[in-house]
Amino acid sequence: MTTTKQVREYLLRLTLLIGRRIPVILVSGALVVSGEIQRDADFTEMIRTPAGIQSTLERCDGHPVFETALANWLEAAEPTSPEDRQAVRKTSLRLLQDTSDPQLVLGLIDGLLRHALADIKMDPAIVPADHARALHVDIVKAVRGQRSKLTAVLVPAYGLREDGTLRSERQASFIEDFLNRADPRLANRLRPAQRIGNSAENRREQSDAGTGSRR
Repeated sequence: MTTTKQVREYLLRLTLLIGRRIPVILVSGALVVSGEIQRDADFTEMIRTPAGIQSTLERCDGHPVFETALANWLEAAEPTSPEDRQAVRKTSLRLLQDTSDPQLVLGLIDGLLRHALADIKMDPAIVPADHARALHVDIVKAVRGQRSKLTAVLVPAYGLREDGTLRSERQASFIEDFLNRADPRLANRLRPAQRIGNSAENRREQSDAGTGSRR
């Protein structure tokens, strides 16, 4: 079984644990949700100001296609300027707070984590632990104690840790610190029992141990 397929199946198993079956796919290693994309929408320009962010979010009300398009864009966006990066972060958190779609919740959290990893890669002055703490605080504020969303926070983080996305010790440290800040009860519920890629080897070792004990 390929690593990509293992990761996909692992993420699908995790989504079942949060109470709903949430279809997700991996595209070039990124967790994305299905949905129609409005390619003519210039989201970069639309969210450049606080007023623009508010107006864009108001357009999501009662318009699930637009909401899905915005969420998908936010996850995949690669803003270059600090101002645009901050606008994407603020809009992602605001939409995470507003949306009731569990698919979009996963995608938005995945995007926030990936953007944070990109920040760490680009700026060596960033302290991974501080960055993880700040993002975790912002996400917890956004979800406002909604248990399903709090659980969903962990799914993309575990996925990023297991799918080969992390390319440096600093990025790995960020993800580990982010996961360590989760409610232990939720973390224990979702923590993978075996590391992806080693499951077959672990099963063989367990089988051998069992055979030995019977002898």
